Amino acid sequence: MACCALAFLLAIWALDARGLWGDEAFSVWASKQPVASLVAGLDAQPPLYHLLLGASRTLWGESVFALRYLSVCCGVLLVAVGARLGRLIGGSSAAAFTALLLATSPILLYYAQEARMYALAALLAGGAMALATAMLKCATQDARRRTQHATRNAQYTLLSLGALFTHYYAAGVLLVNALALGLSALRSRDARRLVAWLVAHLAIALIFGAWFLGLQSRYASRAVASRTRVVPVFEDIVANFGVGVNGLLFGMRADGSLTAVALVLFALGLIGVIGYWRRGQRGDALLILGWIAASLGVVAVTAGRSGIVNDFSPRYYLFALLPLALAAAGWVVLIEDARRRATHSPLPNLQSPISNLPSYLPLALVTLIALAPALIGTLQLFDLSWQKSRYDAMIGAIRERARQGDGVVLVNSDQFPLLEYYGPLDVPVWIVGNDVLSRDPAAVEAELSRFAGDKSRVWLVNYGWAMALQPPSVVEQALNRRGARTYAQGFQDASLALYDLRVATGDTPVQPQHVQFGEQITLVGVRGRAQPYYPGDAVTLDLIWRADRTPRADYTVFMHLRRADDGSQIAAFDSPPVNGAAPTSRWTPGAIITDTRAVPIPADAPPGEYNVVIGWYSYPTFERLTIDGGEATEHVVERITILPR
Repeated sequence: MACCALAFLLAIWALDARGLWGDEAFSVWASKQPVASLVAGLDAQPPLYHLLLGASRTLWGESVFALRYLSVCCGVLLVAVGARLGRLIGGSSAAAFTALLLATSPILLYYAQEARMYALAALLAGGAMALATAMLKCATQDARRRTQHATRNAQYTLLSLGALFTHYYAAGVLLVNALALGLSALRSRDARRLVAWLVAHLAIALIFGAWFLGLQSRYASRAVASRTRVVPVFEDIVANFGVGVNGLLFGMRADGSLTAVALVLFALGLIGVIGYWRRGQRGDALLILGWIAASLGVVAVTAGRSGIVNDFSPRYYLFALLPLALAAAGWVVLIEDARRRATHSPLPNLQSPISNLPSYLPLALVTLIALAPALIGTLQLFDLSWQKSRYDAMIGAIRERARQGDGVVLVNSDQFPLLEYYGPLDVPVWIVGNDVLSRDPAAVEAELSRFAGDKSRVWLVNYGWAMALQPPSVVEQALNRRGARTYAQGFQDASLALYDLRVATGDTPVQPQHVQFGEQITLVGVRGRAQPYYPGDAVTLDLIWRADRTPRADYTVFMHLRRADDGSQIAAFDSPPVNGAAPTSRWTPGAIITDTRAVPIPADAPPGEYNVVIGWYSYPTFERLTIDGGEATEHVVERITILPR
């Protein structure tokens, strides 16, 4: 109970301090869909978690805390299951040690705080392990226990089906359960037990198999068809093993430098089964090792860059956590047995209780070693400076700054569940489907023209894989040609930019300039906009550059807005030329580049005279290019007047 309470307190600590990320939002969206759609294969994952999440939403609500609370409950219950399984195999000391390891496990805590299926899957698989062990333990009992065995057999069947209908990788431990129970039934020469085993596992195979083959196999067939091989290459398997063990022990935010330590601790944990072996519990020791090997093996032969599952994550090792904790508890069993033998030694023991304290040192040492990963991983997890997603903050930024005449373009349709949860927005939205990006650029630009035709500004959201597109997506390229980017900010899994579409064509003559930066780039002309400026507007200029030689690096232009009287800066916007579409390292000598740039005027900017200051620097050193061979690095390119609104 103490370990369960500890697990609960850790799991609810800062439970809603971070916003939902994409997969969590998808789970929430899926939980709102009809049951028939989920069962029919709406998602590549099995449907049970989404069904239970829908029920939990009805009970607890739609807040981030409420949506993750189901996983909290599953994580706490897994601690209780671990304690029960530890007692069945190793006694009360093993039960306490197993529960303590689970309660403080960084990877379990991580998924107890996430609205995804992993904590539920680990719980159901752990329950199946516990019931299988209980049935193995009562196999030698007389016929009076047969009714209890039949009840457990039915419960085991339901839990096994529940685990499979939550996550496919539960199959590893279930296969070991099936093998152990089948061998036990054969050795017992009890026809009833053998028939019960056959009925239970036929039911599991038929029910899950019929669903998978009838409704879900298309996902697997697509994955196989898109791969040249099914089993990952050996190099991937070895690399994944190190990453997986590191994450299993130190959590999902594990530092890669700890991999060697994690592998040593993992090996020490496995060796702990000698505690059961020395007691004569060879079957239990083999069962624990079998659970671990099967959990890791089913991932090794399927997940990886070259496997049927085209990614790898330590979360796939979560099913090995409970048996690994049981194996580590074998050290406690070993120490306990050694102390018991010493206590029952025929030699007289005249020492005081205080003088017996050294006998507890091995147990204290084992506990400290076992809890070290928990301490390191939990501290990393509770570092609230990291965020898996800041989509909530991004939506807040749009709401705060959007105004009439704006539109929002969302690149990558995978973000629609996040928009549904944190939305809606009060401005028109165009979600660019993933299939659209592969079309003819002219067709995409035509769709953008229809959407942006009556818009003065467009917010562009690049999400997930769209953030890594190089070169920029056709949508972003079209916006770069249509207007000036006046704002850009990253939000972890999304990036946000604002384009002012009213500045595509300058309406004043070009003012000749001759300002050379770093003996590489010369500003040869500037064109402004003939308009009064008010707070909330943007200062837009066409900067006309000439490449005197091919620049030595990809430089970034800064454009700052400063008060003319005291030089204080009120706004800035830095970006590569032409919104990143024309990297300086690709400029050829003599090339002329027109770079339309804009810097936003804050809504609270006081009226008065302001200077627009420009310059160049290289990233990430921020070393600036000097002007005309001197020491200056900034050039006042324009002076404007901001009028009161």
